[in-house]
Amino acid sequence: MNPVATFRKILLDHFGQTFDLDITQENGVILLVISDLFLGMSRSDRLAMILPEMQRLGLKSVITELYSVAEAQDRGLTVGKADEAPADWDEAVTSLVSGERYEPSAGDRNFRRIVFYSYKGGVGRTTALVQTAFHLARRGRRVVLVDMDVEAPGLHKVVPPTKDGDVEFGLIDYLWERQVKPADAATSYEFSLVGSRNGQPRAISYTVEDPLSRAQVHVVPAGCPGKSYVQKLSTLSHKEVLTRSDDAWSLFEADLFDQFQPDVVLIDARTGLGEWGGLSLLRLADDAFLVMFPSGQNADGINFVKTVLSEVRGISPTVIFSPVPEGEVGDEIVRRFGEVFGEDEAANALRINYSQGIASASSLPLDSAMSAYVEVANRIAERGAEAQVEVSLARYGREDLLESLNIPERDANSIASADFEAYFQKTSDFDKFLDDARWVVRGRKGTGKSTLFHLFVEHIENARKRARGKLSGVDVLPGHGPVPGAMLRPTTDEFESLAQQISAVGADWLSFWRAYAIVRLWTTKYEPLISVLGKSKGLRALKVHLQSKLPIGSGDRRWKSSETAACLALISGDLGGLCRDVVIDLNDHLSGSENKLWLLYDDLDQDIREDSPWQAEALGGLLRLAYDSNNKDLHNIRFKIFLREDIWSKLVFTNKSHFGDPRTVLLQWKIEDFMRLAYRLITGASPPLRELIGRDSSVTEQTVDTAGEEELRGALAPIWGLSQEKGKKSLAAKWVYSRMTDSQDNTYPRSLTVLLKAARDEELRIKSKSPPSDRLLSFPAMQVGLKAASVERLDALKNECPDLKPFLEDVEEKSSLRSQFASDDLRKVWAATSKSNFPLFDAFISRLEESGLLVRKRGSTYNFGFASLYIDGLGVTRVQGEKK
Repeated sequence: MNPVATFRKILLDHFGQTFDLDITQENGVILLVISDLFLGMSRSDRLAMILPEMQRLGLKSVITELYSVAEAQDRGLTVGKADEAPADWDEAVTSLVSGERYEPSAGDRNFRRIVFYSYKGGVGRTTALVQTAFHLARRGRRVVLVDMDVEAPGLHKVVPPTKDGDVEFGLIDYLWERQVKPADAATSYEFSLVGSRNGQPRAISYTVEDPLSRAQVHVVPAGCPGKSYVQKLSTLSHKEVLTRSDDAWSLFEADLFDQFQPDVVLIDARTGLGEWGGLSLLRLADDAFLVMFPSGQNADGINFVKTVLSEVRGISPTVIFSPVPEGEVGDEIVRRFGEVFGEDEAANALRINYSQGIASASSLPLDSAMSAYVEVANRIAERGAEAQVEVSLARYGREDLLESLNIPERDANSIASADFEAYFQKTSDFDKFLDDARWVVRGRKGTGKSTLFHLFVEHIENARKRARGKLSGVDVLPGHGPVPGAMLRPTTDEFESLAQQISAVGADWLSFWRAYAIVRLWTTKYEPLISVLGKSKGLRALKVHLQSKLPIGSGDRRWKSSETAACLALISGDLGGLCRDVVIDLNDHLSGSENKLWLLYDDLDQDIREDSPWQAEALGGLLRLAYDSNNKDLHNIRFKIFLREDIWSKLVFTNKSHFGDPRTVLLQWKIEDFMRLAYRLITGASPPLRELIGRDSSVTEQTVDTAGEEELRGALAPIWGLSQEKGKKSLAAKWVYSRMTDSQDNTYPRSLTVLLKAARDEELRIKSKSPPSDRLLSFPAMQVGLKAASVERLDALKNECPDLKPFLEDVEEKSSLRSQFASDDLRKVWAATSKSNFPLFDAFISRLEESGLLVRKRGSTYNFGFASLYIDGLGVTRVQGEKK
């Protein structure tokens, strides 16, 4: 950004639109600011707010007047710039030098103007315009094509009228007549947009029907070249065509809407830096596509046009490389051109390969080449959605929406039933979990295991609703985990005692988990178990023991040594045998009534001390119970065990080989799951945003679980935009998802909550005078949110992987590594921090990869790098060229 534009942005941030800025030769500044920020301030204090920034940017004060509103009124001073954007390149350069900016605005228009421009001819600009128009028409859009290449009209030859007859008149006839005749002479106009049956007035447009879809595209040619055409064109003023509400172009657009109600008007602009091409791009365009062959003779001209559009009009045009040879030859042409044009710009450009069919076609559209232009149509659709977002945000009030976006921080234990309905988002793994044969639920800490556990054991009706009948006849109870009404469970100290006593008597952990399951069912008054114990005389001794040691309904009290003793008595001898019998009888009872029982186990990583000598035996016993029950055909009692992925991967026990993919489910958040959760968090937290998104999007609470990625991107556009930054090719949702995902493809729901909360708080804190119009959360605010999420996730990783904590803290505190690094650099930090925990360097690398922290770099200067999720949390320096 040039110094003047930077200075203007600073003034906008401080004073809004209440200033006039002019630039003289040699960067001299003539400035008038009117603001009540100056109330009670001396002139020197007022100047101190302005001059340091001016001087820092190399600008010189010529005249600087700084007044309060009352002072300005006394002097008869006002501020304000011209409403109209420049009409030609000369005016545009003046605006560029002074830093003036004219944001595109549809105003009262109900359609968007999209301009297709090329610096030089012969690059397929008109072809791209026409092929794209029919793409949009096939999607149900109402499209009008307008030929503004008035000095070389030819659109009517590329898209000829379907009926017999040549084009005789066009846009130039219409504009000329309305520019030279008074406005009250409408009844005598010779030319109109559409004609009448008697031929008066004469039509300047025609309609073409797509032979494939029968969709219609309306065409407004420039006119028929000849003596009359040239004379009219020479007398038309490009500046006066569009200056007032009753000028020729405004009347033309009013007719357009009355007759066709278009969604979009695609304008074929004149090449080069002439007057009519300037009018199309600088004053008419809401958006623009710059079509060029990637060669040096186009680079300077297109770069100049891009700069003017970006800095003067606030338009980020899309570049289309066309026509590019296919294969390696074309790739090399684009690569070399990127060195001149800019690698990022070349990467963001769309590419149309050379097509012999297009080159030899006498008319368009050409159906066999339609696929080459689908990305152009997609870009227009996305920009249209952005425009709608801008309208909606303005209607609802940006700051009010931000204030309403109050996302509470919650953990799985504290989410109320009503909130589960609003906030719980099932992933693509949900249906796998409903499979009886899935016994182990794996996942990194923070991927939603506990949320899933609490949904099923505390909010079963919500779970049944989402299961769509698959939970019919299934009782779901907590086998272990903190649940109101079933708090009776051993925790860390009790498990230590149990481990010692089980080892001392030579008992088996499988028997303990079977006995403990019976205790949980008994104390929580599970009716089928009580019924089985009451009917069988052979189980009387077991019932007496339970009644005397563990009174029925005592499930909400704390576990004491008496419960330990009572439970241990059930794992051997006669009572141990009766426990096996009662499980068989309970299974038969459930089978006879066509019911099933699921016992869910959570918090095992907290209650069974990690890396204790008996951890593997204890967890292995529970897993063997699930396997043993299945082997004995006890299919009506199922055990579902929630385990952290790192614990599962290290766990060794008998029959683990039988716990392959069909027996486990790995919780991972795909991008659609991630966006669905974002939708629920946002619409659940903010009723106004729920209403806004509901008006502009097809996604609703009822359809969010089946909505596709494209629909979800559109629904979330009011929050973080469609693109990462306005005008960029990279999609915002994919950017956020990639930044929230570690090297093992794990994405964390809690990180999304942290991100949204921190970004929203930052947006409210900075209160920018010139916030983005197409999203609530600006790019800088999102960066703050992403950093907060990274810090939170890094803290979680330290707790989850204490053996990596010395390494992480060294990198964090000493900046001992950058975001990417060579193997030798990593080896040095390993030797200084982690060699005692990991004597082998390769084992250390494997641990970093398993944790999701480390990424291998192939074909790069560096061997390794940190996953994007952790870079900001570690505070490391990004290597040159690495994107944020």
